[in-house]
Amino acid sequence: MHLENGRDIFRGILLLISAAIAYWVDLPLGVGLVVFMGVMILQSAFTNWCPADLFLRPLGLKGHD
Repeated sequence: MHLENGRDIFRGILLLISAAIAYWVDLPLGVGLVVFMGVMILQSAFTNWCPADLFLRPLGLKGHD
């Protein structure tokens, strides 16, 4: 699996968690998590680095060469 696929899986999991938080726990907290994710996705489009890389690279995922 490549790093980009790992990022997508990580983002999908965070989206599901934030939806659950917004629905069952606290709407502003869930929406805040989605906004934070949006900012991180935008910055990764320009820098080709995502904070999720800090967790995914030690798991052995490598980017496309």
